[in-house]
Amino acid sequence: RNAGGSLDLGKMLDIRDGGLAIYGGVIAATPTLIVFCKVKKLNFFAFADVGVFGLLIGQCVGRWGNFVNGEAFGRATDLPWGMVIADTATTAGTAVHPTFLYESLWNLLGFVVLHFYSKHRKFRGEIFAWYGVWYGFGRGIIEGLRTDSLYLGSTDIRISQVVGFASFALGALFLLF
Repeated sequence: RNAGGSLDLGKMLDIRDGGLAIYGGVIAATPTLIVFCKVKKLNFFAFADVGVFGLLIGQCVGRWGNFVNGEAFGRATDLPWGMVIADTATTAGTAVHPTFLYESLWNLLGFVVLHFYSKHRKFRGEIFAWYGVWYGFGRGIIEGLRTDSLYLGSTDIRISQVVGFASFALGALFLLF
């Protein structure tokens, strides 16, 4: 955002200075995959069922970039696994929740669970839907611990929690119907 609060499209598109989020990648990949599958006469849901495994592993590994960059950490904690990010004004040498680690482990567990479940899938698209449920729920919870969240306007509503819980709900609705 600009100093006045308006959106700065140039900064939004400047991938050299952050601005990328997994949601944007998944949201852009989905219609791209739909078009690709139509052109190649492939079943989108069968293709998506396989693709979510790459997403989960990619997200698992990708979160470690947040560790390297010293970002995406949580609020202060006195838990034994709390970690100290470089002594900055943000953390002041205080132990914080390693939310990148939480999400990395959550995605790894999701990969394992969905891998074993996939051998018993009942319909095409089921694993894709379970990915939405799994990832959305975990991200929605973990995002609540972070200190660097993006908020919806001037509210206390975190955008990533909204998207996470919406992914959870859409996946669950797909599974129900």
